[in-house]
Amino acid sequence: MYTGGKFESGLAFFADAMGRITRFSREPADTAAARRLAGQAALPGLVNGHSHALERVIRGRTERRPRAGPDAFPGWREARDQAVARLSGEDVFDTARMAFLEMMLSGITCVGEFHYLHNPPEGASWPDPNFLGQEILRAAHDTGIRIALLKVACARGCPARFATRDPDRFIAEAGALERYVSQNYHVDEAWVGIAPHSLASVPLDYLKAVAAFAHAQRMRLHLPLSEQPADNEACIAENGRTPVALLAKHGLLDKRFTAIHAIHLSDEDVQLLGAARATVCACPTSERNLGSGASPVEKLLAAGAAVSLGTDSQIQVDLLEDARLLEYNLRMERRGRALLAPEPAAALFNAATVAGARSLGAPGGALEVGRPADFFTINLYDPSIAGAEPNALLENAVFSLERRAIRDVWVGARQRIANGRHPLHGPIVGRFSDLQRRLWA
Repeated sequence: MYTGGKFESGLAFFADAMGRITRFSREPADTAAARRLAGQAALPGLVNGHSHALERVIRGRTERRPRAGPDAFPGWREARDQAVARLSGEDVFDTARMAFLEMMLSGITCVGEFHYLHNPPEGASWPDPNFLGQEILRAAHDTGIRIALLKVACARGCPARFATRDPDRFIAEAGALERYVSQNYHVDEAWVGIAPHSLASVPLDYLKAVAAFAHAQRMRLHLPLSEQPADNEACIAENGRTPVALLAKHGLLDKRFTAIHAIHLSDEDVQLLGAARATVCACPTSERNLGSGASPVEKLLAAGAAVSLGTDSQIQVDLLEDARLLEYNLRMERRGRALLAPEPAAALFNAATVAGARSLGAPGGALEVGRPADFFTINLYDPSIAGAEPNALLENAVFSLERRAIRDVWVGARQRIANGRHPLHGPIVGRFSDLQRRLWA
């Protein structure tokens, strides 16, 4: 198992009734009583710091150049908004459950869900303003994944089903959602964070109000910024500063803040994020799919910021692929090797685990006493990593592992995936397939 920064054999660990690790042991009586992982290795569960689960419905539907010109990003956004806006409450549940199943099959045990679909379609009504958020929570509970439900604030320039125009109303609904979660879920299973959609969609006074609420409630604050050059240009035109500089001016950068994407940063932006000990959540697979660019992770880490990882648009769900892309992007740019760190595998795995847990305020990220027993196992005889000795196993897992090598996934000492299948595997895939046929007929 991977613990304390290295792989160890002949080591058992034990969990209490809440699924938290209580101790490690090499005593013969303990190792004899423990469940053995013959031919496998256990690694801490991966943490997906930024997910749009509902965008799973548009996978493969936007891979065409728009007739208007070579810039595909606006066309992609329009297709997403149109598709997501057609989803019913049950559709939201089925789509989120499909995305969460795929995450768990890839070793992800915790997700930060960037939840922006709030309002009913025209003429409909929900039993509760947070109904769709509750459906996403239900999907997470059904699959067994831990979830930070990041309630998205959007006041302008967004579809009606995304919008909450008034900050007081948004804060009231976020408070109600937090109470609902605390009454219906264990504190380690689900919790609420705040996520302005973007600086373009949330005016400064609105942003300051919801950020103050998040701070008072000790919630995490996540905000996509500087994903496209146009994001910076619009912010400078409206506020006279880059997005990062604007946040710094108003005291909104701290260790509870996570900047999503943060690709087009100046050196000053990097230093401001580092000085605040903020996190940047990079989503390399999604970002390369959209042609957005790559976050300057080497500079960010050197400045003192943390770097986590997210699947974002769900074009592919493989957080280890995202991890290796952080290093590969640098290698392509600078034509060298081992550029992120002298031993990059440990730094990349940290981004997929420890840094993600910190960003979301999650309890996992490592196999240690006091943390939950969230882990996945890999088949040591899978062709992608066969022959890897313990001192080369992490490098093999980070740079070479194929998803088929992931066998079992445990969350809170409870097995959720067994030999590559979830107990609800068939119904989840079947219902989602039916939804796609209806949606795209």
